[in-house]
Amino acid sequence: MMDFMKIIWIIVGVAFAIAELIVPSLTMIWFSVGALIALILSFVVDNVFAQLAIFSIVSVPLFILATKYFVKKDENYTYNTNLQAVINKRGIVKFDILPNKPGIVVVDREEWTSVSVDNKEILAGQMVEVLRIEGVKLVVKKLDYLSE
Repeated sequence: MMDFMKIIWIIVGVAFAIAELIVPSLTMIWFSVGALIALILSFVVDNVFAQLAIFSIVSVPLFILATKYFVKKDENYTYNTNLQAVINKRGIVKFDILPNKPGIVVVDREEWTSVSVDNKEILAGQMVEVLRIEGVKLVVKKLDYLSE
């Protein structure tokens, strides 16, 4: 029975280590640590329930502490996407932006549905600056040629 449990703890430890490699989130590795401690204990103690208790006592608190502190750090992370890359860039109006009617602006060779920040008309061919993104539309302002 003792050799059987050593093999089980090795399998459990390796399985959780592989799972951690597949989904690297520092969640599964703690169960590998618990299995390693249980394997070491299995050389001294034959009682399966004691080994399971040590596995649980080691793995669960490590899992809870790790997810509590590592996941909490990610809450404030802002994900930069290609959408945010257009903010503050300049573009050219391809189709007129009219009051209460969006037009099309080309920014970095991509066409975007756009509205004017002040709801005024901006005609095709004029330069604009992207101020923000609202939903799927760019909010732009007309650039004065004198201010460039």
